[in-house]
Amino acid sequence: MKKPDKQFIKSLDYEEVSSFFSSVGEKDYRARQLFNWLYERNVTSFDEMTNFSKELRKKLDSLFIVSPLSLEEHRVSPSDGTEKYLFRTFDGHYIESVLLKSEGTDDGRLTVCISSQVGCAMGCVFCATARIGFRRNLETGEILDQLCHVRRLTGLKNNNIVFMGMGEPFMNYDNVIRAAEIMNYSFGFHISVRKITISTCGILGGLERFMHEKQPYNLAISLNDTDPEKRAHSMPVEKKYPFAEIIALLGRTFPVSRNRLTIEYIMRRDNISRDDARRLKKMFKYGRIKLNLIPLNPGSDAFGAPGQEEIDNFVKELEIMNVPISIRKSLGADISGACGQLSGKKYSTE
Repeated sequence: MKKPDKQFIKSLDYEEVSSFFSSVGEKDYRARQLFNWLYERNVTSFDEMTNFSKELRKKLDSLFIVSPLSLEEHRVSPSDGTEKYLFRTFDGHYIESVLLKSEGTDDGRLTVCISSQVGCAMGCVFCATARIGFRRNLETGEILDQLCHVRRLTGLKNNNIVFMGMGEPFMNYDNVIRAAEIMNYSFGFHISVRKITISTCGILGGLERFMHEKQPYNLAISLNDTDPEKRAHSMPVEKKYPFAEIIALLGRTFPVSRNRLTIEYIMRRDNISRDDARRLKKMFKYGRIKLNLIPLNPGSDAFGAPGQEEIDNFVKELEIMNVPISIRKSLGADISGACGQLSGKKYSTE
């Protein structure tokens, strides 16, 4: 299916929108009004933008598409309230987003996990998205529209955004960073940079660019193995971008401002030995790091999930590390919405 003749209005940043309005003889303030309609009021059509003239609304509608995604399925976990959304793109692909509700949701502490690509080229053995292979990058408008749909469907405004859905964000760097910048606009979503986390499996060029540009967003890096040979087996990216080089880069240039760095570590039966704990202790000797331990979720036959006693023993070995450690509670596993389970369900029937 070919791309529509119209542009996705949500793919444009403030400067581009302002330039458009100037080209049609409108004042600069129209740009702020448009972003307010798109992201604060979350409208689905230009007709709803009642402080624009009919002629301007008609012009916008002739050139742009408000919502590039359509909702195919919405599932809610009966066990923990996690919500998963299956979206169809304009060209017939499928992506998934997840709304995570931790304890204390009455005060609005919510997280939306969004996708950055259709499929993924990284080939991580334990990840369902990898089985799809890489189809294409998502445009900025498609990234942002996921959040628009979730807010519109739930009536909830989340506190946190994590680029941890389908795809490798740093392989779609420009569109991901642009989406994060638009999320931060005060005349729209107005999400603090401290509430936006971008995850990567370790794309060295993307990390170097992120730090050189002094991007203010939180960073999460998936490690998942302390032994290079084992990591190369489970995460082929290790062959091209060894984690030892990433550690060296972090030691030279991180943090770039007030960034928080999280090291993601999926716990399997074969990577939580005493030796693994010792190697982790040696890897990270500087501050502003959080080690996030994640039990392996169902969906991969290649590895075995550890039992609680094995996890407890591993955590005890790590207790003397001089970094914060947390164990992420698995949310949404019963609807295939947990870490490593997103697959764009429709692909399993192709």
